[in-house]
Amino acid sequence: MKKSNGSTLVEVLIALCLLGIVLPASLETLGTVLMAELKMQEKTHMISSAEWWFNRLTHPVNMTKINAAPLVDRFEKVRFEWETEDLINGAIRVTLFVYGRLPGPPLTINRIY
Repeated sequence: MKKSNGSTLVEVLIALCLLGIVLPASLETLGTVLMAELKMQEKTHMISSAEWWFNRLTHPVNMTKINAAPLVDRFEKVRFEWETEDLINGAIRVTLFVYGRLPGPPLTINRIY
């Protein structure tokens, strides 16, 4: 039995509608997966850079050494800011804020010296 042109047109329109739904959803999912991978790599780099920053502080740690610490990592892709707090017995709490290239809150790490 031969199909009429009308039924073929309906099949093509249905296929286009399905493609219009599936294709954007697939691309959005792919974009989400790729962005998650980038964020994970960025977080790993930020943690590594924070360790690098803390390793620049030689013992005994004092305010002079903290204030002389680098403002960016060795690749200039991560930016550092920090706050200090004097604790009892001469200890110093250093709160390091690590800013990456992607937007979002900084990675925050505390160390007591």
